[in-house]
Amino acid sequence: MQRRRRISGQKRHAQIHREGSSAVNRLLVIRYLANGLEHSRFAFVVSKRIGNAVVRNKVKRRLREAVRSRPLNGGWDAMLIARRGIEQAGFREVNRAAWNLLRRSRIGDTGARPSGSEARSGPEPGDQSPNKGPGAQ
Repeated sequence: MQRRRRISGQKRHAQIHREGSSAVNRLLVIRYLANGLEHSRFAFVVSKRIGNAVVRNKVKRRLREAVRSRPLNGGWDAMLIARRGIEQAGFREVNRAAWNLLRRSRIGDTGARPSGSEARSGPEPGDQSPNKGPGAQ
């Protein structure tokens, strides 16, 4: 994620936590606050309760990709906070949960066309329909 899209500094984290709004789903919590800039910035918080460093970094990579691959409205600072259970979720589930919260918080641009794999028609990579399993002709 580009440096200008990251939130750094404990003061801004605390301000978002104190003054910002929030939304919750099963895997994530989002806390967000307007920033007055033309672009949105993000922070990803994954507690040690989620798992060891390898697991936490994997969750953060998935969250960064979920945010990077979506069209976003500018002008927001958002913290995505992982909840227990996210470590067992696959990328598609994490992606869906992140998009759900971004839309609900008005950060996700629902009018723009999705980029990447969302713009393609047909099955997602890794999907296996009943007639296209391993060894199917």
